[in-house]
Amino acid sequence: MVTTDYKLEPHTSIPYHTGVAIPVFSLRSAQSFGVGDFSDLKSFADFVAKSGMDLIQILPINDTTTFMDWRDSYPYRAISVFALHPIYFDLADIRMVLTETEKAAFDAQQKTLNALEAIDYEAVLAAKWHYIKIGYEKLSKNIFASMAFLDFFAQNRNWLEPYAAFCHLRDLHQTADFSQWGEFAQFSKDKLKKLSASGLNLHYFVQFLLHEQLKSASDYAHSLGVGLKGDIAIGIAHDSADAWSDESLYHMDQQTGAPPDAFSATGQNWGFPTYNWENMAETNFAWWQQRLTVMREYFDAYRLDHILGFFRIWEIPNHSVRALLGQFSPALGLTIDDIENSYHIPFRSWGGEDRFTQPFIKDWVVRELAGAYNDRLFAEFLESRGNGNYRFKEQYNTQKKIAAQVSDERLRDICFALQENVLFLADHRTPGLYQPRIKLMETLSFREFGDEQVKQNLTRLYNDYFYTRHNDFWKEKAYQKLPVIKNATDMLACGEDLGMVPENVPDVMWHLQILRLMIERMPSDSAHAVNNLDWAPYLSVVSTSSHDTSTLRQWWKEDPAFTQKYYNDVMHWWGTAPGFMTQEIATEIIQRHMNSDAMLAIFPLQDLLAMTSHCLADESLERINQPENPFHYWRFRNHLSNEDLLASDEITSKIRGLIKTTRRHIGR
Repeated sequence: MVTTDYKLEPHTSIPYHTGVAIPVFSLRSAQSFGVGDFSDLKSFADFVAKSGMDLIQILPINDTTTFMDWRDSYPYRAISVFALHPIYFDLADIRMVLTETEKAAFDAQQKTLNALEAIDYEAVLAAKWHYIKIGYEKLSKNIFASMAFLDFFAQNRNWLEPYAAFCHLRDLHQTADFSQWGEFAQFSKDKLKKLSASGLNLHYFVQFLLHEQLKSASDYAHSLGVGLKGDIAIGIAHDSADAWSDESLYHMDQQTGAPPDAFSATGQNWGFPTYNWENMAETNFAWWQQRLTVMREYFDAYRLDHILGFFRIWEIPNHSVRALLGQFSPALGLTIDDIENSYHIPFRSWGGEDRFTQPFIKDWVVRELAGAYNDRLFAEFLESRGNGNYRFKEQYNTQKKIAAQVSDERLRDICFALQENVLFLADHRTPGLYQPRIKLMETLSFREFGDEQVKQNLTRLYNDYFYTRHNDFWKEKAYQKLPVIKNATDMLACGEDLGMVPENVPDVMWHLQILRLMIERMPSDSAHAVNNLDWAPYLSVVSTSSHDTSTLRQWWKEDPAFTQKYYNDVMHWWGTAPGFMTQEIATEIIQRHMNSDAMLAIFPLQDLLAMTSHCLADESLERINQPENPFHYWRFRNHLSNEDLLASDEITSKIRGLIKTTRRHIGR
């Protein structure tokens, strides 16, 4: 089916869709410049269409330039949710205006960077900016006079001007920390008039051409009957154009993250400010509506990253490094009377509130956690607070202070664990209210209680608080935001609902017609080893992996005992499971996903290639992200070019053949 009027809707004559997930930066083509760019989506769409698929899912593509080094490879920390990342700029048109000498240098650099197995983020971005600035000098006058640019500028001026000013000032001061910008530390439209027009125009030029390139790629994909699914990150960078231009929309004194889950035992700290939903609601979430409207120019569907954050977000104090000292916000905190009378916990009578609200540090606790570091901790880090209890000295009393002064990773983690050995946290928003610390039953503080009844009462409070108390409250909060956001455009809305999921989330998503995410090996409850694909609802996305997980071939080797059980009990194949994933096993797994009732079946390209002889020889090189590491280097590139993919009858025929023999073929 070929159409230029592509639209992705449930319950149509084409009820099921098959897609491939790959970050734009991971694409490789003959015209690439060391990284995938927006134009590479065109030749990749050729491969997708030839394979019988009709959807490409990508990661966020917004500008992330904060640190001005490889750490900016993290695509979920945007400095603007509207601006596109310059690293995706296609330099082909600029090459045409270079001198012969410049072209020779361009071609040599392109060849060198394109030959790399992984992205050299800093080298690629520096090279692209070098040629972008040359192109700006030669092309900007005519571009700025064009009606296309004038229309683009008029439609996007409210975010484009602050973004360009932010980039100019960031480069001028060599820091994105706008508190260091002197008179420009506080944003005002009047101050923008003091800035050099040439300093802003470069960024207008780049954003306009990026817009044109992505729009062209989207239109081309549509002409093949292929749609694009974008990704809306849950947060923004603390030092960002969005925060600088309107701090009232964010809680800048807090950090966003996630509680402990399958990805990290200590939770995740993303470092973003949390949203001030009350202030956003005063404009009927205009910032969100504009964000979706801008995305609609290119995308047919979107993945709402961490949709749980629209019910409640995991909020971590700015002085923390890890996420265990976080708490849900908004939340119905507990009064002392609630704790003592409803749950019969001696909150005040057992040595005062400190026993429950301060890190529980005694000799035996330090010995158990510290081992060989025991003497050093007492000598250097701790001081007595009486009755055999200790606390950290002031210079070490937060995790940020520890991280800044302690280079020994093991010692640092011991200090963090001691600071996290607490049962209740003061509510971030309301004085006098408390929230139980996540996973409090696993703390040494909890273990210390000799009274089993107190332990039972604490466990009951914990379970009530995290799994019952907030059901209606969080549902109400979600219904305040999500309908407005979803109805801002006609894009198909999909939510990433993995992690510690409140029981009302599936119901809310179903009523709002937002597709859920199901990854077979990440069960939604502890009663099952895997998610049963036969139970996948129509309004869902099924996938074998995500950018945050190991790939199928890596997963197969992680836990041989589980793999054996999966091989026999889920796949119903008998005998001993192979020690590595064969093409036949990968094919069987993907075929079962395609036969599910989910509207969308979307597979990472690495997992699709696992069905063929063209997968990477070393599966350890396939992973895109390690979510437990906040400074992971995102540099995965497909080892095959788009041209290689398109030319491989083995790959395209394998995928197309599976689609034709499964539920995915209905309506085609």
